[in-house]
Amino acid sequence: MPIYDRFAKHYQSGPYTQFTRRVISEVFPRWLELLDFQPQTLLDLACGSGEFALAQAEVGLQVTGLDQSARFLALGQAEAKARGLKLSWVQGDMTRFDLGQEFDCVTSWFDSLNYLLHVEELAAAFKQVAAHLAPGGYFLFDMNTIYGITVQWQRFPYYLQQETADYIEFAENTCDYENSIATMRLIMFERDGKAWRHFEESHRERGYAIDDILLLLGAAGLTTLHVTGDPRLMSPLGSQDGRVWIAARKGA
Repeated sequence: MPIYDRFAKHYQSGPYTQFTRRVISEVFPRWLELLDFQPQTLLDLACGSGEFALAQAEVGLQVTGLDQSARFLALGQAEAKARGLKLSWVQGDMTRFDLGQEFDCVTSWFDSLNYLLHVEELAAAFKQVAAHLAPGGYFLFDMNTIYGITVQWQRFPYYLQQETADYIEFAENTCDYENSIATMRLIMFERDGKAWRHFEESHRERGYAIDDILLLLGAAGLTTLHVTGDPRLMSPLGSQDGRVWIAARKGA
């Protein structure tokens, strides 16, 4: 089953959106303050159901959301219509897309870039970002670190993620340590009348060495300005930080 197929609608009701709400209320405003940057146009890669994209459209930005999941995009479109917001929604692959325009800012949140399991894919994504950034524009994103993938994820090999009267979700984590690739197997049960229907999805993420990420950004024509373990505090990235936050800029 494709990822974010059955899972898309349950994603919205689960704990996952807490991360996006923190990005909206704390992380993104902190980046804008730190960089003294006020974008007018924004491209959100792997936008999911568009919670972050919708929030930026609500404060006046011209926003485009790109995601490979038609189910996620449909949720975003429905919410935009309900709130009277105008956004552009594009179904596409973040390693190969051509929107025919440049943006002041490109974002990618919640370790979406870790889903790119080959270095060539990550390099291609960075090149696409650079091609769609206006001169002087910023690329803001986060990724799980190798420590996050191989250590933090593996501390919880099996756990109950969601439970309601009509839905139960378990997660099982395993790891290919040699290649720093973790797999989260989602086991879902949906109530259908008096019966329960069973679905599964497997989500795989790869951790990349920080030096490799920075090298690929540079090769794409992007200059890294900040690498931090917490953009709210601008703390240095530590060896046991599970997530890295990066701000990179396209030359003027």
